[in-house]
Amino acid sequence: MAPRPLPALLVAGLLACVPAAAGAQDPTGAPPPSGTRRSGGPEVLELLPDIGVIGAEVAVFAGPSWNPYSVGQGVELGGYINLPLRRAPGGKLSYEIFLGLSLATSDPFALTLQTAPPQQRSVRTRLRLLHVSPFALKYALTRWDGARLRPYLSAGADVLVALTEQEGAEGGRLFPLAAELEARGYPTGQGNIELGGHAAAGLEIRVATGFSLNLEYRFTATGGTHGRLHGTSAALGFHW
Repeated sequence: MAPRPLPALLVAGLLACVPAAAGAQDPTGAPPPSGTRRSGGPEVLELLPDIGVIGAEVAVFAGPSWNPYSVGQGVELGGYINLPLRRAPGGKLSYEIFLGLSLATSDPFALTLQTAPPQQRSVRTRLRLLHVSPFALKYALTRWDGARLRPYLSAGADVLVALTEQEGAEGGRLFPLAAELEARGYPTGQGNIELGGHAAAGLEIRVATGFSLNLEYRFTATGGTHGRLHGTSAALGFHW
Protein backbone atom coordinates (compact mmCIF):
# COMPACT_ATOMS: atom_id res chain seq x y z
CA MET A 1 0.00 0.00 0.00
CA ALA A 2 1.33 3.44 -0.89
CA PRO A 3 1.95 5.83 2.04
CA ARG A 4 -0.65 8.57 2.55
CA PRO A 5 0.41 12.08 1.69
CA LEU A 6 1.33 14.31 4.65
CA PRO A 7 -1.51 16.88 4.10
CA ALA A 8 -4.12 14.16 4.32
CA LEU A 9 -2.71 12.97 7.64
CA LEU A 10 -2.89 16.51 9.11
CA VAL A 11 -6.51 17.01 8.07
CA ALA A 12 -7.51 13.69 9.61
CA GLY A 13 -5.79 14.56 12.90
CA LEU A 14 -7.57 17.93 13.17
CA LEU A 15 -10.96 16.33 12.55
CA ALA A 16 -10.32 13.82 15.31
CA CYS A 17 -9.49 16.59 17.85
CA VAL A 18 -12.70 18.61 17.28
CA PRO A 19 -15.08 16.29 19.25
CA ALA A 20 -12.60 16.06 22.13
CA ALA A 21 -12.27 19.83 22.36
CA ALA A 22 -16.02 20.31 22.23
CA GLY A 23 -16.47 17.82 25.04
CA ALA A 24 -13.87 19.61 27.17
CA GLN A 25 -15.84 22.92 26.91
CA ASP A 26 -19.20 21.46 28.00
CA PRO A 27 -20.21 22.65 31.56
CA THR A 28 -19.81 19.95 34.17
CA GLY A 29 -22.46 21.39 36.51
CA ALA A 30 -24.79 24.28 37.24
CA PRO A 31 -23.46 27.82 36.64
CA PRO A 32 -22.11 29.66 39.69
CA PRO A 33 -24.67 31.74 41.59
CA SER A 34 -24.84 35.43 40.75
CA GLY A 35 -24.10 38.13 43.27
CA THR A 36 -27.62 39.56 43.07
CA ARG A 37 -29.82 38.64 46.02
CA ARG A 38 -33.39 37.84 45.12
CA SER A 39 -36.49 37.07 47.15
CA GLY A 40 -39.51 35.67 45.37
CA GLY A 41 -38.23 36.80 41.99
CA PRO A 42 -37.75 40.62 42.21
CA GLU A 43 -34.32 42.01 43.01
CA VAL A 44 -33.71 43.05 46.62
CA LEU A 45 -32.25 46.55 46.80
CA GLU A 46 -31.75 46.74 50.56
CA LEU A 47 -28.64 48.16 52.11
CA LEU A 48 -29.62 46.32 55.30
CA PRO A 49 -32.33 43.70 55.74
CA ASP A 50 -34.39 45.86 58.08
CA ILE A 51 -37.95 46.81 58.88
CA GLY A 52 -37.63 49.53 56.27
CA VAL A 53 -36.26 49.18 52.75
CA ILE A 54 -32.70 50.37 53.41
CA GLY A 55 -33.05 51.22 57.10
CA ALA A 56 -32.65 55.02 56.74
CA GLU A 57 -34.74 57.58 58.65
CA VAL A 58 -35.56 61.29 58.61
CA ALA A 59 -37.30 62.76 61.69
CA VAL A 60 -38.63 66.09 62.94
CA PHE A 61 -38.92 66.72 66.68
CA ALA A 62 -40.06 69.19 69.34
CA GLY A 63 -39.81 69.29 73.12
CA PRO A 64 -38.73 71.23 76.22
CA SER A 65 -35.06 72.09 76.77
CA TRP A 66 -32.93 73.52 79.57
CA ASN A 67 -30.10 75.60 78.10
CA PRO A 68 -26.56 75.91 79.54
CA TYR A 69 -26.82 79.69 80.12
CA SER A 70 -29.49 79.73 82.86
CA VAL A 71 -31.78 81.77 80.63
CA GLY A 72 -34.69 79.59 81.67
CA GLN A 73 -36.58 76.64 80.32
CA GLY A 74 -37.29 76.84 76.61
CA VAL A 75 -38.35 74.75 73.67
CA GLU A 76 -36.19 73.01 71.08
CA LEU A 77 -37.27 72.31 67.50
CA GLY A 78 -35.33 70.49 64.81
CA GLY A 79 -34.70 67.29 62.94
CA TYR A 80 -32.18 64.56 62.27
CA ILE A 81 -31.30 61.94 59.68
CA ASN A 82 -30.00 58.39 60.29
CA LEU A 83 -28.10 56.46 57.62
CA PRO A 84 -27.41 52.75 58.27
CA LEU A 85 -23.77 51.67 58.46
CA ARG A 86 -23.74 47.97 59.35
CA ARG A 87 -25.23 45.25 61.46
CA ALA A 88 -24.08 45.09 65.08
CA PRO A 89 -24.55 42.40 67.75
CA GLY A 90 -28.25 42.42 68.57
CA GLY A 91 -29.04 45.43 66.39
CA LYS A 92 -27.68 47.88 63.84
CA LEU A 93 -25.31 50.86 63.77
CA SER A 94 -26.20 54.13 62.04
CA TYR A 95 -24.61 57.49 61.27
CA GLU A 96 -26.66 60.43 62.57
CA ILE A 97 -26.74 64.14 61.70
CA PHE A 98 -28.71 66.34 64.13
CA LEU A 99 -29.88 69.99 63.90
CA GLY A 100 -31.88 71.79 66.59
CA LEU A 101 -32.86 75.35 67.56
CA SER A 102 -33.48 76.08 71.25
CA LEU A 103 -35.49 79.20 72.16
CA ALA A 104 -35.73 80.65 75.67
CA THR A 105 -36.40 83.93 77.51
CA SER A 106 -35.11 84.74 80.99
CA ASP A 107 -37.17 86.16 83.84
CA PRO A 108 -36.97 89.97 84.17
CA PHE A 109 -33.96 91.21 86.16
CA ALA A 110 -32.42 94.61 87.00
CA LEU A 111 -29.61 95.79 84.72
CA THR A 112 -27.39 98.73 85.60
CA LEU A 113 -27.08 101.16 82.69
CA GLN A 114 -23.80 103.06 82.40
CA THR A 115 -25.27 106.50 82.14
CA ALA A 116 -24.69 109.72 84.07
CA PRO A 117 -25.89 109.13 86.69
CA PRO A 118 -26.09 105.26 86.48
CA GLN A 119 -29.60 103.93 86.45
CA GLN A 120 -31.26 100.54 86.50
CA ARG A 121 -33.80 99.08 84.16
CA SER A 122 -35.73 95.82 84.15
CA VAL A 123 -34.74 93.67 81.18
CA ARG A 124 -34.99 90.13 79.82
CA THR A 125 -32.49 88.04 77.89
CA ARG A 126 -33.80 86.35 74.75
CA LEU A 127 -31.72 83.36 73.65
CA ARG A 128 -31.57 81.50 70.34
CA LEU A 129 -29.26 78.51 70.57
CA LEU A 130 -28.35 76.68 67.36
CA HIS A 131 -27.42 73.09 68.20
CA VAL A 132 -25.63 71.08 65.49
CA SER A 133 -24.23 67.55 65.74
CA PRO A 134 -22.46 66.84 62.42
CA PHE A 135 -21.23 63.42 63.54
CA ALA A 136 -22.85 60.84 65.81
CA LEU A 137 -23.18 57.07 66.00
CA LYS A 138 -26.51 55.49 66.91
CA TYR A 139 -27.02 51.89 68.03
CA ALA A 140 -30.57 50.53 67.78
CA LEU A 141 -31.57 47.23 69.39
CA THR A 142 -33.62 45.09 66.98
CA ARG A 143 -34.54 42.32 69.43
CA TRP A 144 -38.12 43.56 69.84
CA ASP A 145 -38.89 44.32 66.19
CA GLY A 146 -41.81 41.89 66.41
CA ALA A 147 -43.37 44.19 69.01
CA ARG A 148 -42.50 47.26 66.87
CA LEU A 149 -40.16 48.64 69.57
CA ARG A 150 -36.53 49.67 69.21
CA PRO A 151 -34.59 51.12 72.15
CA TYR A 152 -31.50 53.05 71.03
CA LEU A 153 -28.42 54.93 72.25
CA SER A 154 -26.36 57.58 70.49
CA ALA A 155 -23.29 59.73 71.10
CA GLY A 156 -21.38 62.27 69.05
CA ALA A 157 -19.72 65.67 68.64
CA ASP A 158 -21.63 68.98 68.86
CA VAL A 159 -21.34 72.67 68.00
CA LEU A 160 -23.44 75.26 69.88
CA VAL A 161 -23.94 78.79 68.51
CA ALA A 162 -25.64 81.22 70.92
CA LEU A 163 -27.41 84.39 69.73
CA THR A 164 -28.78 86.76 72.38
CA GLU A 165 -30.48 90.12 72.64
CA GLN A 166 -31.60 92.19 75.61
CA GLU A 167 -35.18 93.36 75.72
CA GLY A 168 -36.65 95.83 78.18
CA ALA A 169 -39.47 94.55 80.32
CA GLU A 170 -41.63 97.22 78.68
CA GLY A 171 -40.77 95.85 75.23
CA GLY A 172 -37.91 98.17 74.21
CA ARG A 173 -34.57 96.63 73.22
CA LEU A 174 -31.32 97.81 74.80
CA PHE A 175 -28.05 98.19 72.89
CA PRO A 176 -25.17 97.70 73.33
CA LEU A 177 -25.06 94.64 75.57
CA ALA A 178 -23.71 95.30 79.07
CA ALA A 179 -20.70 93.56 80.65
CA GLU A 180 -22.91 92.76 83.64
CA LEU A 181 -24.72 90.18 81.53
CA GLU A 182 -21.49 88.24 81.01
CA ALA A 183 -20.98 88.16 84.79
CA ARG A 184 -24.43 86.59 85.07
CA GLY A 185 -23.34 83.82 82.68
CA TYR A 186 -25.33 85.07 79.69
CA PRO A 187 -23.54 85.10 76.31
CA THR A 188 -23.26 88.71 75.18
CA GLY A 189 -22.10 88.28 71.60
CA GLN A 190 -23.92 87.65 68.36
CA GLY A 191 -22.63 84.18 67.63
CA ASN A 192 -20.78 82.72 70.64
CA ILE A 193 -19.50 79.30 69.54
CA GLU A 194 -18.77 76.37 71.85
CA LEU A 195 -17.73 72.80 71.08
CA GLY A 196 -18.96 69.79 73.00
CA GLY A 197 -20.44 66.33 72.83
CA HIS A 198 -23.72 64.58 73.57
CA ALA A 199 -25.21 61.31 74.71
CA ALA A 200 -28.82 60.31 74.08
CA ALA A 201 -31.20 57.47 74.82
CA GLY A 202 -34.58 56.86 73.28
CA LEU A 203 -37.32 54.52 72.15
CA GLU A 204 -38.61 54.11 68.59
CA ILE A 205 -42.22 52.95 68.30
CA ARG A 206 -42.91 51.73 64.76
CA VAL A 207 -46.48 52.76 64.00
CA ALA A 208 -46.36 51.56 60.39
CA THR A 209 -43.75 50.22 57.96
CA GLY A 210 -42.53 53.67 57.02
CA PHE A 211 -43.56 55.72 60.06
CA SER A 212 -42.54 55.82 63.74
CA LEU A 213 -42.91 57.84 66.95
CA ASN A 214 -39.59 58.42 68.74
CA LEU A 215 -39.17 59.51 72.37
CA GLU A 216 -35.70 60.75 73.39
CA TYR A 217 -33.64 62.34 76.16
CA ARG A 218 -30.44 64.14 75.09
CA PHE A 219 -27.63 65.50 77.29
CA THR A 220 -25.06 67.86 75.76
CA ALA A 221 -21.88 69.02 77.52
CA THR A 222 -19.74 71.90 76.25
CA GLY A 223 -16.07 72.62 76.70
CA GLY A 224 -16.77 76.05 78.20
CA THR A 225 -17.54 77.11 81.76
CA HIS A 226 -21.31 77.12 81.30
CA GLY A 227 -23.76 74.46 82.36
CA ARG A 228 -25.24 71.68 80.30
CA LEU A 229 -27.97 71.49 77.69
CA HIS A 230 -30.74 69.00 78.50
CA GLY A 231 -33.61 68.17 76.20
CA THR A 232 -36.50 65.76 75.94
CA SER A 233 -38.37 65.43 72.69
CA ALA A 234 -40.99 63.57 70.72
CA ALA A 235 -40.21 62.99 67.04
CA LEU A 236 -42.04 61.78 63.96
CA GLY A 237 -39.77 59.47 61.96
CA PHE A 238 -40.12 58.59 58.26
CA HIS A 239 -38.35 55.40 57.13
CA TRP A 240 -37.35 54.14 53.71
